[in-house]
Amino acid sequence: MSLPTPVPADITVQIVVPNDSNPTAPPLLSAERRITPTWTVSQLKSKLEPITGIPSSSQSLRTKSLDGSWTGLTSDVSLLSDHRFGIRRGSEIEVQDTRPPQLRQNLNFLAADLSSVEKYQMPETQYEKLEDSVLAWKRRQKLGRFDPHAKSQSQMVEERRRKDEKDMEARGIGVGMRCRVGRDDARRGTVSFTGDIPGLGGQREEGCLWVGVELDEPLGRNDGSVQTRRVFQCADKYGVFVRPEKVEVGDFPPLGDLLDEDMEEI
Repeated sequence: MSLPTPVPADITVQIVVPNDSNPTAPPLLSAERRITPTWTVSQLKSKLEPITGIPSSSQSLRTKSLDGSWTGLTSDVSLLSDHRFGIRRGSEIEVQDTRPPQLRQNLNFLAADLSSVEKYQMPETQYEKLEDSVLAWKRRQKLGRFDPHAKSQSQMVEERRRKDEKDMEARGIGVGMRCRVGRDDARRGTVSFTGDIPGLGGQREEGCLWVGVELDEPLGRNDGSVQTRRVFQCADKYGVFVRPEKVEVGDFPPLGDLLDEDMEEI
């Protein structure tokens, strides 16, 4: 007689909705939730909709591996237990909203001033005593600040900087060069800045180098400024700051020039 197949136990993960309009601000949502590994990605999106306020069709999910890299949950029919995702207890699942900013009204309450609302906050000493929290799991796995061999913040900052310097050199990225962003031919432009931008990306990306691009079309997020700091000059919505791996330099003429050439051939 065959034995019944064991049902996978639920696991606790961290659900995070980033504030992509202000990368240095706290996330719009960060909460522990239990998930079932036999759910599909599509089922998880449906269950996250009432929690995040983001329609399942507008959710883009990714999870962070132990080495800090991100893996996209791109197949709606795949199970969360798929080894490619590496989801385990304590994993962080980020929910990105793919809707245009003006349509994200469901999340407005998360960005509102809630300082006057009475709410419960567990004391840090009590939270540290829990045995079923993400913190407890990290302690048992000796991760993060519990890793006896963990690198110091200054070491990680220097390591990130060296990695990005090598990446910039390998990609040949330099100010004045033509490029495209994110392999998107509609987002062509000119590199206007390369270097460190203190505060951008928060502590997690401290020391990282950034590439400022002036786009040919108003598909950016700023005018070359970060918060109140002017990094380079361009018209509003023509500026964007991205990591080196998102930039491809080369012979990328403005789209208008390509259209003109096509008209001449016709």
